[in-house]
Amino acid sequence: MTTMPPTIDPDEVYALPLADRWMLFAPATWSVAVVNRAALGGLAECVGPARQAPSLDALDLWQRLTVAVPGAVDHRERDEDKLVIMPTRACNISCLHCDFGSDDAPITVLDPRLAYPLIDRVAAELRRKREHTMRVHFFGGEPLVARRAVENIVAYTRSACAKAGLVPAFELTTNGVCDAETATFLGDEIDSVVISIEGDEALHDGIRRHRDGRGTYAEVAATIRRLGRYPAEVCLRTCVTNRSVDAMPEIAGHFCREFTFDVLAFEMLVETPRGVEAGLRAPDPYAFASGVMAAEAVAAEYGVRVVHSASELVGPRTTSCPLGRGTLMLWPDGSVTACYLDPERWRANGLELSLGRVDATGAVRLNTRRLGAIARAITVKPRCERCFCRYTCAGGCHVEQTPPGCSPEYDDRCRAIRLITASRLLASIGDAADAVRMLARPAAAEALALNADDRLRSWAKTW
Repeated sequence: MTTMPPTIDPDEVYALPLADRWMLFAPATWSVAVVNRAALGGLAECVGPARQAPSLDALDLWQRLTVAVPGAVDHRERDEDKLVIMPTRACNISCLHCDFGSDDAPITVLDPRLAYPLIDRVAAELRRKREHTMRVHFFGGEPLVARRAVENIVAYTRSACAKAGLVPAFELTTNGVCDAETATFLGDEIDSVVISIEGDEALHDGIRRHRDGRGTYAEVAATIRRLGRYPAEVCLRTCVTNRSVDAMPEIAGHFCREFTFDVLAFEMLVETPRGVEAGLRAPDPYAFASGVMAAEAVAAEYGVRVVHSASELVGPRTTSCPLGRGTLMLWPDGSVTACYLDPERWRANGLELSLGRVDATGAVRLNTRRLGAIARAITVKPRCERCFCRYTCAGGCHVEQTPPGCSPEYDDRCRAIRLITASRLLASIGDAADAVRMLARPAAAEALALNADDRLRSWAKTW
């Protein structure tokens, strides 16, 4: 009996319901096709337990799905291994939805001299690997609370990279509440600046405030406008809540009309007790997915790229967050971890992500074996095994979305990720109209978002 050529594992070809049609996706070759019921049925029978003899049409479709096309677009993610430095966990404002504990964190500032030996170590390792770029990301809290430490570390990194034959690339995530002099520093020295802003003035000031209750929109807008005059890449990051989810296209339009920037990132709110008390809830996942796609269409008219980190069409990959990439994160006290979340949060989920520390003598003491163990551990994700996003989303946040022992059922973030990824795959083959129709039909969107087993083989049981 003729069987399908053993090009790739049949369990890595996925079939997604699109109302009266199906989308086929093979992440190993990055092949996408939309077929009718008859075509899916013929293909499913050929890879199912009974293994029917394939028709010529089924063989042709299988070949197109599983054989890489020379010269096809390379969807591999660029190397994002980086050194993350948190010069402080404190913050200069008080956001209602903050889940980092920065609002009441002590103003402890990193001694830059603790960063120097770690920078030297990373530079030497990159040189050994014959890499060309050293990426350093400043995170917080609000890193600009410790601006002098950031300036010193930037200067030292430039010197270390020059000695190692590397090009430094600096990124910084900020709330944007800073003076003109600091904005000039960002424009002159930082390659990519991520600025948190929640929408128009009313939406933003309802969440991101000074401790005395004053809104921060005017100051953030001024920073964005100042940075628009520099070559630095500017990314505006919006945390979408139940209050803003229905306004996502309007938010994108407002930003694009008001500011000069490059990337717009949307993320779903992670609920906190304080935020819930203030009426801030995570958005409905279906409305969020529709909002991302609608905002993407608006932003495209202005040449702005919309991103949602776990739904980017890159891969195959094993992680969509820093965990598992060998990223080192330096804390203000000199400790080094693999995750920027508070240790209590990962330990509560059975994870140990501490890697060591830089001591007062400048000695870097790291448990490098733990890095390897973390990379291996995040490949075991039962929730993701049957999901077509397992090589794109790859589990989202491994601490709070897919920690060890989590429920195998999808959560709201999974549902949104599945809908956005499917919509983007359809748009990538010129079927954006199918994506719009699917998202506009509640029954069709729900069928895709909740489908428990996307593997093509599983569809053989229904024929």
